[in-house]
Amino acid sequence: MSTTPQNDAQRELEQRALRNVRGLVEKMEDLEAHDARTQRRYLLAIVVGGVLVCVALATLLWVFAHRGENGTGQLIEVAKPAPAAKP
Repeated sequence: MSTTPQNDAQRELEQRALRNVRGLVEKMEDLEAHDARTQRRYLLAIVVGGVLVCVALATLLWVFAHRGENGTGQLIEVAKPAPAAKP
């Protein structure tokens, strides 16, 4: 089985092209995996941030709702003005 130099050159070019394509496919898969990890991190950061904001708001609401119960708040009574004298 003798192969001609032209067939050998063609085969070498085909193999090189297949290796290049495989390299590109692997690079694309790596980029997709990296993007997926990045998206998971962003989602986690958004969820954690949202939970922290909710906890902070709930804490503020609780503090303002219970402000006068333990004596830390002040109760200000406004006196009614005296009736005006009739001329």
